[in-house]
Amino acid sequence: QRKFNPNDVDIHQKIEEYKLEKDKYDIIYFDAFGPRAQSEMWDIEILKNMYDGLMDGGMLVTYCAKGQFKRDLKSLGFEVESLPGPPGKREMTRAWKRAES
Repeated sequence: QRKFNPNDVDIHQKIEEYKLEKDKYDIIYFDAFGPRAQSEMWDIEILKNMYDGLMDGGMLVTYCAKGQFKRDLKSLGFEVESLPGPPGKREMTRAWKRAES
């Protein structure tokens, strides 16, 4: 299995242009600013890219708990649950990619 090489990443590339390798990642910790502050980070195509990049059973974790965000995740095939948030946040979201049957 090929190891991550930070030199393979163009830090100036827009997130909309970056494609994750399909079915490769166990977990994505998505720590973007919220949808009000950075709406482009929460676009359905970016969420789909993350879904496609996760292996079956892979997990997405984020502090975002907005209803529309959770509905978008469900529409892509994620199982979604709300968890108690850290101090200062009422809740956070954990979603995992269902195993294909």
